[in-house]
Amino acid sequence: MTSTIKEWLTEGQENDSFLIKDIAEHGCAGGVSGLTYYNETSAFYDAHETEIWTILSDEADAAGILNGLMLYNICKNPDDMTTLKNDLVWFAVEVAAKELQDNLQEPAAGEAA
Repeated sequence: MTSTIKEWLTEGQENDSFLIKDIAEHGCAGGVSGLTYYNETSAFYDAHETEIWTILSDEADAAGILNGLMLYNICKNPDDMTTLKNDLVWFAVEVAAKELQDNLQEPAAGEAA
């Protein structure tokens, strides 16, 4: 397994498993190879738990809200830990995909926007 979520996304796109742009624009709910089934998202969560919680905390800070409120916004009423893990994985992957997509769209230094 790759070491960061962004590396996982980049590798998946290079392997033609999905397009980062699609995840950034439409989210994970439409289906993302490797994050479709609960056993996949649970394993992904376990491998990236610390990074997922850092992303949640950073996004909460950027929104000016507490981590708990951000968590509530991500998964309002989880039935169990598996559902919570799934929602957190999709959230973190979507945030990382949007950041990668935004970086691709930024003009290089010295170029006009």
